[in-house]
Formats: sequence, C-alpha cells, structure tokens
Amino acid sequence: MPDSDDRPVRYATRDSDGFFEPPFPVDPVALTKQTRKTVCMKKDRVVYRKYTKFYAVGVYGGIATAYSVGCNLRCVFCWVDWSRDWPEEYGEFYSPSQVYSNLRNIMKVQALRRARVSGAEPTLCPDHLCGILALVNQDANEFDLFVIETNGVVLATEPDLASRLAQYASRRDRETVGHVRLSIRGGQRDAFEEKTGCAKEFLDLPFVAVERLWDAGVSFHVAVVVDSRFTSEQEKEATYSRLAEIDPSILRNVEEETLDPYPHALVRLRAVGREDIVGKEISGRERSVLRKRPRE
Repeated sequence: MPDSDDRPVRYATRDSDGFFEPPFPVDPVALTKQTRKTVCMKKDRVVYRKYTKFYAVGVYGGIATAYSVGCNLRCVFCWVDWSRDWPEEYGEFYSPSQVYSNLRNIMKVQALRRARVSGAEPTLCPDHLCGILALVNQDANEFDLFVIETNGVVLATEPDLASRLAQYASRRDRETVGHVRLSIRGGQRDAFEEKTGCAKEFLDLPFVAVERLWDAGVSFHVAVVVDSRFTSEQEKEATYSRLAEIDPSILRNVEEETLDPYPHALVRLRAVGREDIVGKEISGRERSVLRKRPRE
C-alpha cells in the first residue's frame, strides 16, 4: 500500500512467482488522497483539475469528452494512457468554466447534444466536478445527456457527494440532464484485488457507492465487467446478487462490459503475467506505448 512518504504508484507488476510486487496491492483511499495532491488545485476559491485533451467520440451516440488525469484504482486492463500512472507528467489545469467552455465548443462544432467527463477518475476533485455540473444545469436545454464516469471509490468514502450529484443528475427530476455510469470491476475479494491492483478488503466500496446513489435519487446505471477472461460466472452472479440486495430494479439497466486490447492495456496485462491474453511476443503497439512511457 502507498507509504507515508507518498512514493508514486504506477501500474501493477507481478514477480516470477506470480505475487504482486510492492507497493501492490494498494489502498485506493490513500491513493485518492495522494493523487489529489497532483491533479486538484485551488486558486482564488476555484478548484482546478488536470485534463489532457478535449475531443468528440462516437459512444453514447456521439459525445464531447473531457479527458481527466489521475485515478485511484490500478486496473490491470485499463485502457487509459500513461497519465493515469504518471499524473505529474501530463495535463494542464482547467477551471470548471474552462472545461465547460471547451465541451460546449466541441458540441457546437460537431452538432452534439451530449458531453461527459471521462479518462481516469472524474470524481477525484468533487468541487470542480460539481462546478461543471452547475454550469451544465444552467444550460440544461442545450443537453440531452451529461455523463459522469466513475469507479465509485470517492462516492463510497465521501457520503455527501451522492446528494450533491443528485442536484444535477436526478432520476426524479426530468429537468436535470446528468447521469452517472458506475463501473464495478469485481464481485469477489480475490478477483477484485487481481483486477484492480487494490487490496481485497476494499471490495465493498463500489457497492456502497451504488447504495448511496440509489438512496440519493441519482440517475445512474452500473457497468459490470463480465469478460470471461477476467470474470467467472460465479463472480458475475455474486456481483448481480449484491446489486439486487440494494434494489432489484438496478439489474434492469446493467451494462455488461467486455474489454478491448488497447495498447496501454496490453502493457499492463503483460506486467502481471497475462500472456494468455497478450501473447508471448511484444507487439508493435506495445512497443510504441513503451517508448512513450515516462522514466522514473
């Protein structure tokens, strides 16, 4: 787990015997605090957040995207670029109004009515995120949807965030356009640790987050990794059972997620010995991203 000296947490590796190498498995709550020091900044009472780029993609039927820096999990199949693991090396700070302006400009140019905060973990700087949502709420008639993608760690550990999000992403108020996509990476302790690089005792955090969103009346759905290369049927059933215990209706809108072999994911998977997925030979795509990996 992260030491008190705040040594950097990059991506998970395993030794020749198949055991995680230090500092893994990590504490995602401690990693949240550590990462915030790098990606969140307060200036003149405004919270700025690091982003690497703003662009449009075809998911969600076409959506403008703010690509955030830094995360509090270390999933071995993560597609995000090196800004996840070296947040100090990437991105620039933007205020909520600057993020909103960039997204609106993309929407206008591309004739889009949807936007999101994605990339790594958008909830790391809650005041910043809520600042963006407040601006979206003021111009709600310009949006069909505004998506916040999250792993749930901050929602689980900071109880007031769900109620704050409900102001802008309410399943009870049709005037709001916000919506939360919460990813659940594991439904059993050992599998959670293996997939996220986080200690197994933190398995409950995403489920606590779901409960908080449900109780607060937030508009949300859950994305569950069901890819058979990472998730057994037993684990899938355990995940769905826990969601049903919160409320059975949550299961109606579950997004079942399979994982694509993006280049950064290939490097991370090889580092934990998943040659069954990446193969024995390092591909050209892997070599390309390895050349761009920052040095310690």
